[in-house]
Amino acid sequence: MNRNKVYETTLYLDTIEEFFNKPDLSPLSEQYKEYSRTSGIEYLAKELYAHPAIKEVDVTIVLPAEKSAPDLEQKTQAAVLRYCRARIKEIEQEMQGLRKRAVEATVMAIVGLVLFISVGSLLTYSSSFIIEVIGQGLTVVGWVFIWFPLDFFIFGIRHYRLDKRIYEKLEHMQLAILA
Repeated sequence: MNRNKVYETTLYLDTIEEFFNKPDLSPLSEQYKEYSRTSGIEYLAKELYAHPAIKEVDVTIVLPAEKSAPDLEQKTQAAVLRYCRARIKEIEQEMQGLRKRAVEATVMAIVGLVLFISVGSLLTYSSSFIIEVIGQGLTVVGWVFIWFPLDFFIFGIRHYRLDKRIYEKLEHMQLAILA
């Protein structure tokens, strides 16, 4: 990665399918690389996830000469576009479903928060130590009820947006295939 926030890498693959599918390689193989545990494109997505400041991606794929074809670069670029659009749609669907659940959970959480904190507050001023501890526990339970919706609205949406941006960057990557 250079100062212009361009991520440049070279992937040595046995077939172009390994760019989209996890290769069937053992760590005992001489061809095993740090990106052999996942597909090439998902390896790139993880790199972008680890370095969100990257603006552009420049990838060179090196294939065995017999696995290369004159129009492979264009076909692969079109496949990258289809793949990224499918992943973006998947992320949007997950985010939409989780948002719906978080909104529904918010209603339940507010009711739980009010109920448990109210009862907990009443019990907290009891003369009995055990009832006072139960009251404090109910107050904590009230706050725990609101955790899921808050987590989604504060952190969840941001993570889904970051994931979506990763695949948007990959859609526009510069791709070269060498034999």
